[in-house]
Amino acid sequence: MSELTVTSDNAFVAEGFAWAKKRALAWVQTDAAAGNLPSYWAGYPSRQMFYSRDVCHQAVGAHLLGLDAENFAMLRHFARSATVSRKWYPLWAFHFDGSIAALDYHSDDHFVREIPAVFDLTYRSLEQYGWTGDRQWIDDPDLAAYYVRSVEDFVAAHDSDGDGLPEASGTGDIFAGTATYNEHSDAPLIVASDGLALHYAALNAVARHHGDGYRARAVAIQEEFLANWWDESLGRFARGRTLGGGFDFGWGLESSWIVPMTGLSGDGVQNERFLNYIEEQLELSPPANIEASSYLPEVFFRHGRDESAWRWLRHLIDSRDDYPEISFTVVQYLVAGLLGIQPDAASAYLTIESHLPAAIGRLTADHVRVGEWDLRITQVGRHTTELTVHSGPGPLTVSIGSAGTWTLEPGRSVRVTTQTKDPS
Repeated sequence: MSELTVTSDNAFVAEGFAWAKKRALAWVQTDAAAGNLPSYWAGYPSRQMFYSRDVCHQAVGAHLLGLDAENFAMLRHFARSATVSRKWYPLWAFHFDGSIAALDYHSDDHFVREIPAVFDLTYRSLEQYGWTGDRQWIDDPDLAAYYVRSVEDFVAAHDSDGDGLPEASGTGDIFAGTATYNEHSDAPLIVASDGLALHYAALNAVARHHGDGYRARAVAIQEEFLANWWDESLGRFARGRTLGGGFDFGWGLESSWIVPMTGLSGDGVQNERFLNYIEEQLELSPPANIEASSYLPEVFFRHGRDESAWRWLRHLIDSRDDYPEISFTVVQYLVAGLLGIQPDAASAYLTIESHLPAAIGRLTADHVRVGEWDLRITQVGRHTTELTVHSGPGPLTVSIGSAGTWTLEPGRSVRVTTQTKDPS
């Protein structure tokens, strides 16, 4: 049972966390039937399955709830399913016993596949290494092979024009392969911005373990995107390239907002104008499906638009929606999002930066697991942070906003107010 707790002076926060934690843990399927993999429900509540896109997006919340074994088993299962006969696409969905979900798979030439999922699997799996510091995330042979194949073999197998980017069929048929997570696009794309953004994120993640050659490729993708996927008069980036070779600058939902979520759009004037466009479109044409909205707090937290992140986090909590992605991501955002936690457990390092909106005066998350460290983190507005290391394998170095960096032994605390510290 997870020991994670969240308390706040805002009752809505504490109530929302209690609901999300209880609901997310109820989706765990590890011991629900004989033969099940360590697993949790990730997809439509009406389907007894876990889907690659959903698992990738639920993994941080799952970690915070102590579901590391489930994350590892499911993400590795997807990695193992990417074979040469499937042209290095991982399968889309499995039942809890690990069997292929026939609903989404008819043959190795006819199954649901979306380019962003290929790179999302690499990006989110290596993100789990940051949270856990567990070397199985980089040493497991199936995962280690998948990471490299996703940015090498997969790209080579689907790059028909030699530009270093994989192309989709351009038909919009998910069984033939699509470029985007936006399955309801009215203008099929061969390269979509969300696929490009997650390709960029995967290259950066792989570069941390396999050298700067991958980082250079990520930089090249970003430079090309910033220079050539932007329309100055419209003030926005394209959502993708069409079969005819032109750019589509329409509202793309996931193919729009996953760009800033991964940092592909940088942090300059273009990015700010693009975020303005996204916010305007979200008010005019909000996502029809609640699971699409579950990405939005992450988008806005990353770029310091904390009131907007809170607006969409409130929307998720208010929904009390039974789609599993909602409860898992609410846990993530109420802890990692609002507290601004960025872990590097393998290096015994952690950064924290308050993203509390005006509506939250105080927030405490207790028993936050970063690697083998058990932490309590309290923030009061934007001005005070207190960190206690309950236990751990050794000293933990923590950087708190712009205030500075401290190294704490287990059993020690630090309280930081603006530029001062009060260790105990």
